[in-house]
Amino acid sequence: MKNFFIALASVSLFSCNQNDRSAADTTKVQSEIKSTIDSYNNDIRKEGLRGQLKYLDSSKNFFWVPPGYLNYANYDTIVSAIGRHASSLKSIDNRYDSLLIIPLTDEYAQFVMRTISNSVTAGGDTIRSAFIESGVMVKRKEGWKFLSGQTSLLD
Repeated sequence: MKNFFIALASVSLFSCNQNDRSAADTTKVQSEIKSTIDSYNNDIRKEGLRGQLKYLDSSKNFFWVPPGYLNYANYDTIVSAIGRHASSLKSIDNRYDSLLIIPLTDEYAQFVMRTISNSVTAGGDTIRSAFIESGVMVKRKEGWKFLSGQTSLLD
């Protein structure tokens, strides 16, 4: 009977350590992705629309649904659209005011964020907008990348 209680205590202790490790892993993934999204917004502020390119996963699995699109667009289509529109904005200042990150594994996570954007067009007009972005991020050798998702403008 004594051995049974020792075994039970060992299993309980091991289970607690597994839960703690899982919580630590979750926190680590959330922290890494938050840092990536902060860098993403900083690079857009510094470099304009082209600043986001290094954060997009260039694999064949990438897709995004931009505002106004009736279907998804692949990586090449999104890169082309960014290139066409990059010179139309003098500055972009995007800041999220809410961010939810749900790790699915050590390499995949869901995210959703509401972003407030203040932009200045090449003609000097100021545009203030808000949008929701949601999707999946994937961890690559270079860090976390946007794998798929959508952007919806808010009224």
